[in-house]
Amino acid sequence: MKIEKKIGKRTYEFTVEGSNLHEAVVESKKLSFYDVYACGVCKSDDLILDAHVAQEKFKYTTVKCNACKASLNFGSQTAQPDIFYIRTKDDGQGGKIADWKAAPVQEGQAPAPQAQAAQQVQNYSQQPNGGDGQPRQ
Repeated sequence: MKIEKKIGKRTYEFTVEGSNLHEAVVESKKLSFYDVYACGVCKSDDLILDAHVAQEKFKYTTVKCNACKASLNFGSQTAQPDIFYIRTKDDGQGGKIADWKAAPVQEGQAPAPQAQAAQQVQNYSQQPNGGDGQPRQ
């Protein structure tokens, strides 16, 4: 069985196998994450799947943004480490949203322009009356 997942502007094709239909479907459900169309920080669609091992023992699978270097980690279950899902956080309204992490800013380095603009828009939108005491138009 072939499964396609869209990450940004790229489509990744995964092949799962089983000795019968039931086993193939069970294997396909291990890819239990949804398509990710744009970066949660800068809204770019220049995303890639990435993986690395930290400290020679911790395995990380991520969606990375090539524009602003933000990342979105996948989680996996301890009991079933072959099942992957996108990490989420509370959205403040009783729901869940993808837990995007902006790239750390190195000392003396300005944030990526897209990330900086996105943060400014978010800051502005969270201020009452647009932050200038005047009603929004």
